[in-house]
Amino acid sequence: MEIVLACNNNWGLGGQGNFLERAARGLHQAGAHGLTVFCSGTTAAAAELTIVPQGYSWASQRLMATPILRRRRDLATLWGDEYFDRRVARGLVQDTKNLDLFVGVAGQCALSLGAAKQRGAAAWLYCLNTYLPFMQAQIAQECRVLGERAIATMHPHMLSRFATEWAIADRILVNSQVARDTFVAAGVAPERLAAILPVVDCQRFRPAPRQEDGVFRVLFLGTLDPRKGAHYLVPALVEAAIPGWELLLVGGVSTRTMRLWLERTLAEHPQVRQELWDVRRIDPPMLFGRCDVLVMPSVEDGFGVVALEGMASGLPVIVTEHCGAADLIRQGENGFVVPPRDSGAIAQVLRALAADPQGRRQIGQRARSTAEQHTQSRYDRDMALLLQGVGA
Repeated sequence: MEIVLACNNNWGLGGQGNFLERAARGLHQAGAHGLTVFCSGTTAAAAELTIVPQGYSWASQRLMATPILRRRRDLATLWGDEYFDRRVARGLVQDTKNLDLFVGVAGQCALSLGAAKQRGAAAWLYCLNTYLPFMQAQIAQECRVLGERAIATMHPHMLSRFATEWAIADRILVNSQVARDTFVAAGVAPERLAAILPVVDCQRFRPAPRQEDGVFRVLFLGTLDPRKGAHYLVPALVEAAIPGWELLLVGGVSTRTMRLWLERTLAEHPQVRQELWDVRRIDPPMLFGRCDVLVMPSVEDGFGVVALEGMASGLPVIVTEHCGAADLIRQGENGFVVPPRDSGAIAQVLRALAADPQGRRQIGQRARSTAEQHTQSRYDRDMALLLQGVGA
């Protein structure tokens, strides 16, 4: 079976890059021995697959390198995705080989999907977030709450491209049932949708003995961005009033308003610390092993692989109803799901976890057992089931 997978990100780099590698290996194992991967960058990764880097958009890079224009991240993303899409579509038109299936990432493949359909191939749209207008609405709400003036939402043309993509696609793949429900609520036929949950490396992310230091340490791991909701976590900890609490924020800031929020928070709350770790290069227990619970207070997240990594590391996790990782949670057994934007609900859970160390460890053990079910081989099986009938 001849398949093309396209994702505007470097192979294996960041959330999208890891998705690209996972999806490519899943398609390959599922029978796509004629798999071609289009990605960004200039150097093909060393792999048993055919990797075709498409370079970068000069205009997008120039915009992000200019301080006064850097606030227009929406334009930079749009230009970068359009550049990538044009190059991939041109490659599909020029290629004379047989093509059974094209898989493209949402927002990046409006032209490519059309080119693939013209060649008689099946066309799948892989959306790594929730339904993009839903995502847009959640981000815009947070920008209003925070008084964020920078452009932190999607460009209108990006949303129109997305509308073209999901209208063309034969099938839409998402990372969770939470994300799937946002598409159904928008009127997309349920039979066009399929959810494949992400995977975690349970050998790399593993439990470590907690070094007792008298501190109840809460971990937030991710970009300090309006969408990720860290600004709801600090009030939750203040309300919980847990003796000896500490909040560890691991990640950089995305906007000026979030930078100012972080500066105020660090000045007002000495129990809050920011650290910058490159989790790709460290042994994860060095970080997760210092903490008692991981919280993802996202107002929107197609999944949130960090939650799965925390579970694999033996931590209880708290996620919101708008976070796809909620698919994995059995309330109070292996983690907790709270409403988005509800600091009081987070405080209640944190207070209970801090008061019951033994129960906290048991929840972490069950979280680890859940994570162990989400392996690459399980992803490969799910992908193989979806591929049945393609090209028949």
